[in-house]
Amino acid sequence: MYNFLIQEEAKWIIETHQLPSGAIVTSYPERQRIVPYFAHLALYGVIEAGGQEDRVRAYLNWYLAHLERPDRFGIYGTVYDYTVATNGEEIPEGSYDSSDSYAATFLTLVWRYYLATRETSWLKKHKDELETVAGAILATRDKDGLTLARPDWQVKYLMDNCEVYEGLQNYAFLQEEVWGDKHKAYFYQKLARKVKEAILRKMWVGEGFCPAIYRFGLRLRPNWKKWYPDALAQLFPLICGLLKPKDKEARLIYTAFLRNYPDWHRSVSALSFTTPLVAWAAALMGDSERVKTYFKEVEEKILKAGRPWPWHAAEGGIFILALRTQALNLLI
Repeated sequence: MYNFLIQEEAKWIIETHQLPSGAIVTSYPERQRIVPYFAHLALYGVIEAGGQEDRVRAYLNWYLAHLERPDRFGIYGTVYDYTVATNGEEIPEGSYDSSDSYAATFLTLVWRYYLATRETSWLKKHKDELETVAGAILATRDKDGLTLARPDWQVKYLMDNCEVYEGLQNYAFLQEEVWGDKHKAYFYQKLARKVKEAILRKMWVGEGFCPAIYRFGLRLRPNWKKWYPDALAQLFPLICGLLKPKDKEARLIYTAFLRNYPDWHRSVSALSFTTPLVAWAAALMGDSERVKTYFKEVEEKILKAGRPWPWHAAEGGIFILALRTQALNLLI
């Protein structure tokens, strides 16, 4: 059953969200936009489903073809958001939500593509461009090892830095496995390790992480009653591999999450964001019963209703990862 849902969701993402150019759109009610961050999350799921590797590669090519050299902040290797006009023209918006996360999640997508295909020719062909993307992460890296969201937005977000940790770690794996460069592999592993150490040292505040560090080092304890970013951000160290499910911090976070949101798995509505990211984290924690209930709710209220907004491609991609994690749990 889970495999059927996985394949159907991947098919929906590709058939209704990929443009002839290879770009993946987010279909907002008023217009279509290309938001690379959301595209990457969507394709995490597509590559996990299998059988669509050529479509994923088409997006990878689109992204590299749209690298800014430099962007308006002087950073090389970023990609702007785009608006898709009614005639199909892709119009750059001249901005992005975050330079660190866009680049980091792209490198993780490339790593997932490599794991699925073991194809090295594409990676070797685009080595220099991928190095430029990695440079976009480091462009806003502060002396403590954490990255700022953007040059003009001097905030170090927990979510972004967890994705940066994962992206650098995955890029280090590519350096060694694909290009055989142990020196660069060590360089990026060291950077990833410093991100992890800084998160655990500077952002852990007892029963959770501060969701952001602001200018001059200002930290606020997480407000568990505030869904986004405070509560949702707590799950990113888990889904990005910075914490393992058996780690003390992971157990404390998930316990606190359930205490504040005991009915998350029964609160699915076609009118609001259902955040399958929580289901993915719950599946990683082995919370199979709640995850099973969530899947039934999504199937009845979202999928059978035709996936109305605000369900979008990125939600579908993360939903696939949650389904796959749950399926693997049931095999253990």
